[in-house]
Amino acid sequence: MAIKKREARTATPPPATNDQDAVARKAEEFGKGGYAPEVVEVPLNPSAPVGPQGILFRFNDYQKQLLKESAEADRRSQQKLLESIIWPELERRKAERNQ
Repeated sequence: MAIKKREARTATPPPATNDQDAVARKAEEFGKGGYAPEVVEVPLNPSAPVGPQGILFRFNDYQKQLLKESAEADRRSQQKLLESIIWPELERRKAERNQ
């Protein structure tokens, strides 16, 4: 079985002389960086936090499985389940301290 070769694409015709001037101007602007947005440099704050602002929460395999099963039973994500338990409890404790 012979392999059929694709037909070569025809080259696009060269642009008209007015178009050549426009293309040349655009190429020159591109070479000068005229295409890029202006960047305003802001000094870095050395005391700014670095990296993600998450909190590490450690638990063992049993607790991980318990969390997974509880989230599935409540039909919520593990994150939503933890938030629904932790935040009300912390607010309750704060109210007790402030009494």
